[in-house]
Amino acid sequence: MRPPFPLTPASPAVAVPVAGADGQDLLERTAAAVAGGADLVEWRLDAWGGGAAHALAPSAVAELVAALRAELGGVRVLATYRSRLEGGPGEADDGEYTDLLLALVAAGVDAVDVELTRPEEDAAVVVAAARAAGVVVVGSSHDFSGTPDDLPSRFRELARRGADVLKVAVMPESAYDVVRLLDAAVSAHEATARSVVPVAMGALGVLTRVAGGLWGAPFTFAMVGEASAPGQLAVADVRAVQNVLARAGTQPGERA
Repeated sequence: MRPPFPLTPASPAVAVPVAGADGQDLLERTAAAVAGGADLVEWRLDAWGGGAAHALAPSAVAELVAALRAELGGVRVLATYRSRLEGGPGEADDGEYTDLLLALVAAGVDAVDVELTRPEEDAAVVVAAARAAGVVVVGSSHDFSGTPDDLPSRFRELARRGADVLKVAVMPESAYDVVRLLDAAVSAHEATARSVVPVAMGALGVLTRVAGGLWGAPFTFAMVGEASAPGQLAVADVRAVQNVLARAGTQPGERA
């Protein structure tokens, strides 16, 4: 049995999204991510078959997860299907989406992304299955158009739905937007005792991608090759900043 997914690592794991259109493409991209230094691979299933969930039958998921494991070694798998309402290309309806996530949980991925825009009853089914299987739930909310005013309530709702990790991604228009996101994330972390992954996309939000150790983030996203979201940095650049912070002795909860 694989050890538990680390929710409070000394330094955030570096996650690299891989978006294969078919099995061979997926394995090649996965191998490149591992060679590029990924600690965690985010399998973006919304790229499969042009975003239609039925293009990847739940019965085929176990075989693909096993093939991924053969490429990954000790690197973990976060399974994500990003829907149109959350800024992705996925067109699966609620039933298809739920069935796919349940198949991924049964196949033994390390973590599964559950979107806030999906019905609460569907999310509850996935969360219950994940709990029983020891799979981490990453609750996610995305806004590519700006930084909404309801950031605190988004974090609270993700926690209420049972997510282990609360991920909220926004598109800032000012430094103040980045500060608002971080304030909401740290407040949620302290109030709920859940791990948080605040992501401010674009150039303004680089801090959120490299300094997650300050608020105890379990992972951050970086790229090998093409970026999957605005503002992603190369793995080597993220590692360099993490090393600087580690040498400075910066740990979550420290005070100057």
